[in-house]
Amino acid sequence: MSDLVAVITGGAVGIGQAIAKAVGERGGQVFNIDHDGAGNEETDKLVADAGGQCTSFIANAGDPEAIRQIFEQIASKGDHIDLLVNNSAIWNDSSLTAGDYHSQVKAFQTAIDSCLHAAFCCTLAAVPMLEKSINPVIINMNTEHMDEDHYLSYIVGSTGYDCAKFGLWRLTQTWAAELKEKSIRVNELCFGAVDTPMLRAVSAEKANAGMKPEDIVAATFHVVDQGPTGKTGQSHFFGFSGTSRKESLKQIAEIQI
Repeated sequence: MSDLVAVITGGAVGIGQAIAKAVGERGGQVFNIDHDGAGNEETDKLVADAGGQCTSFIANAGDPEAIRQIFEQIASKGDHIDLLVNNSAIWNDSSLTAGDYHSQVKAFQTAIDSCLHAAFCCTLAAVPMLEKSINPVIINMNTEHMDEDHYLSYIVGSTGYDCAKFGLWRLTQTWAAELKEKSIRVNELCFGAVDTPMLRAVSAEKANAGMKPEDIVAATFHVVDQGPTGKTGQSHFFGFSGTSRKESLKQIAEIQI
């Protein structure tokens, strides 16, 4: 799909930035929402150099009023959105045994806001414009923890992150059913380690052994390119931790089927 109009959260670095660049390579237009101003500038340039257009907004995607205003600005620039990628998330130590009461309440709330609340706010604001697309798609970026054999990350302090991701799984299923009559497809990608700044800050070893952001780009566009009659309500599992990148790429290729 060329001339794609995409809204991406967390597009200043990592997976979100890689997807933004790929939209640019298709001659598309990107609206990126991220609190990282310097990263946003880099994304704007990458998309432009690739042949597309990018407008970045410095904001927390979990801030309801900021999101409302951003989508008003997006609507003033065009009449539709083809793709919404709910990608933003923060891993922090939200364990019960670290810090003090106030720090841990804040850490947990930050994890929920950055992923789960952000996805809800952005999707709520995006639906009226997605309805006007000929191939509207919502893709939620999730984790391997949705698989029954990987429910726990075994990383101390991941409570908030995991709760946000499990909530995102539930939203994917609910929205797919709710938006089916509007022909808006909703799917999620559930995968393991990817070499991103967020993971590298937690575990360089896992980042080195993981997939690359461009691998997630491929999975994203396999879903998009299924077209209006493609799957909805699907959790696409691939690239679990410990899986070789070669095997992960084979699993990603199967999403096209």
